[in-house]
Amino acid sequence: MKILRDKKAIAVFLLPAFIVYSVIVMVPILVSIYYSCLDWNGIGKKSFVGFNNYIKLFGDSVFRQAFGNNIIYILIVMVFQLGFGFSIAVLLTYLKKGRGFIQTVYYIPSVITVIAISQLFTGFYSYEPLGLFNIFRRMLCMEPIAFLSEYKTVLWAVASVEGWQYIGIYMIIFYSALVSVSPDILEAARIDGATELQILVKIRIPAIANVIMLSCILSLVGALRGFAAPMNMTKGGPNHRSEILATYMYKKAFTSRDYGYGSAIAVIIVILSIIGVLLISKYMDGEKE
Repeated sequence: MKILRDKKAIAVFLLPAFIVYSVIVMVPILVSIYYSCLDWNGIGKKSFVGFNNYIKLFGDSVFRQAFGNNIIYILIVMVFQLGFGFSIAVLLTYLKKGRGFIQTVYYIPSVITVIAISQLFTGFYSYEPLGLFNIFRRMLCMEPIAFLSEYKTVLWAVASVEGWQYIGIYMIIFYSALVSVSPDILEAARIDGATELQILVKIRIPAIANVIMLSCILSLVGALRGFAAPMNMTKGGPNHRSEILATYMYKKAFTSRDYGYGSAIAVIIVILSIIGVLLISKYMDGEKE
């Protein structure tokens, strides 16, 4: 296997993937940076305005609200995907029968389109006629709630849809990592008197730290790209209470036809993704040390 140690051979094999990645990912980012410095409606004359679009962003109250909403949106999505996904994966390692069935049930939503899931949950959240969640509330002698119209509930309701949909993916990732931990190490810890909680915290979690870091990065970037659920369910309303950066970018670029301003928001999303990845990587590296 000398070819695997040859740096030139590695470069040759990586080159096609790098070219495709550059065309699909890097070129659009660079084009967005260029557009963000323009005042352009997509048809007429382009006017170079430098950083003026970025200066306007920070004076835009809707952008500030969308930015704050996005932080909350990310936290909710990550708690659902990583928290529930990891918890289910841990429980599956102790299950003797029916494991495949449970994995299938949790994974099915991940292969359904976001639009279909959004439509489904729009019905669940319905106030008139009563949706599934409000039927449960009435059974518990609680008043129905207009989940998608109330200021206090709309962002949570929308974010939980994307969070719930992809729990299955992270469940599979965590489960695969957990079962790869050497059973000999786990058995030795049990013989020494360690509890299952101690084994989880002291052995299993440190052993899969790289997988946890990768999952955090995937969940973070996915939440920052979130668009279909809030756009399809509420279109950012009511009064921008469920507006996030991606939906606001779409409205400015393709509804208001302000491509420069929309591109500036897109660049902000990319910068936030890079910062998030770097922070997670640095934190996980610090934990390892």
